[in-house]
Amino acid sequence: MIKQRVYQVLPSPLKNLAASVWGYYLRHLRFDHQTETLVEEALQRESWERNQWEEWQQVQLARLLQVAATTVPFYREQWQRRRRNGDKASWELLQNWPILDKKEVRDNPRAFLSENSKSKHLYIDHTGGTTGKPTLIFESREVIRNIYALHEARTRRWFGVHHRDRWGMLGGQKVIPLHQRRPPYWVWNGGLNQVYFSVFHINPETAKDYVRALWKFRPVHLMVYPSSCAILSKFILEQRLRPPQIKVIVCNSENTLPKYRELMTRAFNCPVIDTYGMAEACAAASECLALTQHYWPESGIIEVYDPQKREFSTEPGTAGEYVLTGLMNDDMPLVRYANHDLGYLPNWQHQCACERKLPSLASIAGRSNDLVLTKDGRELYILDSLYNGLPVIEGQLIQHTLDSFEVKVVPDETYTRSAMLGAITARLQQYLGSVNITLTEVTEIEKNANGKFKPFVSMINAQTYR
Repeated sequence: MIKQRVYQVLPSPLKNLAASVWGYYLRHLRFDHQTETLVEEALQRESWERNQWEEWQQVQLARLLQVAATTVPFYREQWQRRRRNGDKASWELLQNWPILDKKEVRDNPRAFLSENSKSKHLYIDHTGGTTGKPTLIFESREVIRNIYALHEARTRRWFGVHHRDRWGMLGGQKVIPLHQRRPPYWVWNGGLNQVYFSVFHINPETAKDYVRALWKFRPVHLMVYPSSCAILSKFILEQRLRPPQIKVIVCNSENTLPKYRELMTRAFNCPVIDTYGMAEACAAASECLALTQHYWPESGIIEVYDPQKREFSTEPGTAGEYVLTGLMNDDMPLVRYANHDLGYLPNWQHQCACERKLPSLASIAGRSNDLVLTKDGRELYILDSLYNGLPVIEGQLIQHTLDSFEVKVVPDETYTRSAMLGAITARLQQYLGSVNITLTEVTEIEKNANGKFKPFVSMINAQTYR
């Protein structure tokens, strides 16, 4: 905290120096002489058939369950308690493990550290904390290196770019004081060869400054929060600004809605690729140029759970709550971890035009705390379809009571209030019956400390994972 306060008062050149020093540290942590070998091995595995992947996963899973059951205090005590109660189920079978709620890990992360890792220097990562307190994640340098090599293979090399290329980031770090009203709204990180743009300063007046910076630094590719990049793209299009050529825009941390993709594609005239991942490194996926999102089998095993039926789904087309078992972090193994995302099982039958044999993964539907509570007791996820085809850039649904909703929207160039109110009312009533709708137009939706906004806010539904 003290370091952050000192950084914020530094003049711009010293901010660049501080960011670059940190960047050299991160480069050393993430990449080494083995990175290229790991990347090539990951690319070669993309031709594997399903049976090869399943055999490989079972070997990794057996190792991880052994480590978890015998060396991790939380799991070991859990299994010892079960044995004392006469439970003879084998911990070698994943289906015998209970679901682990995210709150248990968040409240006591050190209970999940393997005793095998006591002699290692472990680094601390954390989840974004978008919906509350972040969860601490512990990893060795070997784990971090393996994760970044896989990321390099599947989110850069597929599109002909490299981590050594000059690149840009639109993310949630407060690299510039929030009260700053003059450029630069970015910091140069020489260690990572990265220009990091603030997402908190994008508005119609600053858009031209962002484009000038893009021309100055000429990043080869961008990694972005899609909502923030879409807003910047909107201003670029409205003001007829011309950014430099970008090879690919890689989206992370949020759902890439169709409207976001459309705006970014029009503004930058390049492919826009969606990804799925998490600090816990329990599951990951990324899109190819055919816009198929491919699941990374190395990252973990995905199960889908229906809390109403209290059973696991077996069909790829059935949505439910994710239950994940990570395969990459033996230092802090997470077994059947419920991260509250809603999604689908990987589809091994899909044949993609890119000819990779990695399974496809339908778009993540959202989170379990994005569920609208209805008057008849249902909990519905409707955010994916609520704004489709409507003239808005961003939307936030706020449920005040069972039949009272506010919809905040950032309009696009074709927006009219009457048409929007009619369309959004009809869509909500289709799901919820007769409800009262208040429509509020805003220039931007308030972001949290991580530079993101919540698509759904409930004033009444404190639903937690059951």
